[in-house]
Formats: sequence, C-alpha cells, structure tokens
Amino acid sequence: SSVWRPLTLTVLTLCLVLLIGLAALGILCVCTQKYLLSTQNRKLAATLQRMAENLCRELYNKTGDKLLYTFEHRCSPCPGKWKWRGDKCYQFYKESRSWQGCEYFCIAENSTMLKINTQEVLDKLVKTTTGIRSYWTGLSRNSSGKDWLWMDGTHYSSELFDIVIDFTSIRSRDCVTILNGKAFSKDCRELRRCACERTAAAVRPEWLY
Repeated sequence: SSVWRPLTLTVLTLCLVLLIGLAALGILCVCTQKYLLSTQNRKLAATLQRMAENLCRELYNKTGDKLLYTFEHRCSPCPGKWKWRGDKCYQFYKESRSWQGCEYFCIAENSTMLKINTQEVLDKLVKTTTGIRSYWTGLSRNSSGKDWLWMDGTHYSSELFDIVIDFTSIRSRDCVTILNGKAFSKDCRELRRCACERTAAAVRPEWLY
C-alpha cells in the first residue's frame, strides 16, 4: 500500500547504509591489521639487524685483525683489507703523498681522509696502526691563526689530542699528521702516508650463515 512504501524504502536505505558502514569497518580493520603487522615486521627486522651487527662485530673483533692481511673477513661490512671500527671503515696505505695528494687519493677510493673524533679511533686504531709511520689526517687550516677544521667542516677539539706545532719548519704548517698517536702540524707539501675512511655498509644477517 501507499503507507508501507515509504517505510519500506526507509528501512532499505538504513540497511544499505548499515552494509556500507560494515564494509568500511571491515576495510579499516584489515588496514589496521596490515599496519600493525608492518610495524611489527619493521621492529623485528631492526632487532634482527642489531643482533646480527653485534654478533658480527664480536666475531670480527676476535678474528678480524688476524685475518686482516690474508683475506676479507666474511662478517666485515668493509671491503678488502679495510679495518672496521664503529660505523666506519679505515685503511692505512704505504704510498706517500702530499696532503692534497692524499685527499685526491682517498676520493678515488670512495672515501675521505682520516678523521679522529672518538677515543676508540685514537686508542684502538690510530695508536696501534700507525706506529713509527707518519700519516696525513683530514685536519687542516687555511693559514696560521685560523681554526683547525676536519674535511667535513667540523672544528677540531683538543679534548682528544693536542697538536704539536713544528717550529723547525719555516714553511706554513697548516696540515696535521699523526705519528705514534700524536698529532703534528706540518707543511702540507711534505710527503706522508695516506689514511682514508669510509662509512661501513649495513651488516646483513645472511653473512653469519
């Protein structure tokens, strides 16, 4: 009858709205579950990455230096004979060049000149590696009286080491070498060995298999 038709239409409309609402709620639940699952997967992957890196570092510290001059350590995120410390890879070369020559040499090796910014790098790497050989670092200044700057533009801090000024040279002494754990200002044109560093690759868990 004409009386029931509007009521029936209203009920059908409400049912349709309810169905649309339920469908939207279902989609929202699925999306929420996928988001939570994705978040859990990312957290699990991050945890696995940290565990792999810690285990890899432990294995490398036990055997890495012993294998350094024989072959690349399977677990090291550094190429070839580069040393792994912190999040960096380091290499100390036998070739002698000027400061700028070492800068270009490191660039050609996809790296930059050595930066000593932590006590670990100074004590466990530089002091044990350089010995009686002098290496250029990435520390320099434009002229006497100017600030000492690293290659990335950060300022030198005397908290880690002091720079011994070489007053025996009449030339400019605007580049810093490291010798037996001590830093010396030298003429940038002098020939010294090159020390380079680069960012270590991410440790992959499959390297441990």
